[in-house]
Amino acid sequence: MKNILLACGAGASSGFIAQKMRKAAKQQGLEVSIRAVSDTEIMENIEDIGALLIGPHLKHRFEEIQKDVEPFGVKASIIDRRYYATLDGESVLKQALALMNE
Repeated sequence: MKNILLACGAGASSGFIAQKMRKAAKQQGLEVSIRAVSDTEIMENIEDIGALLIGPHLKHRFEEIQKDVEPFGVKASIIDRRYYATLDGESVLKQALALMNE
């Protein structure tokens, strides 16, 4: 099973995207676990995560977050602004799966 963690400021927007990602994964027959947290909860939820995607508004913290999660073998990326703004769960799922396969 692939584990994906999404993070944004309060966890609300990422929660909506996570819900849409789970729906897209189910339609595609994929076994994935997708959770959404606030940016302050990343490190307490990082174990067994294959990909971490953060909201574009946290771009200024990306390098710091990436350094924090790297020792856990977690690949991190910023959610594409277009997908984030439109809550496009299917495209964010593709982004996460591509990140894990790099």
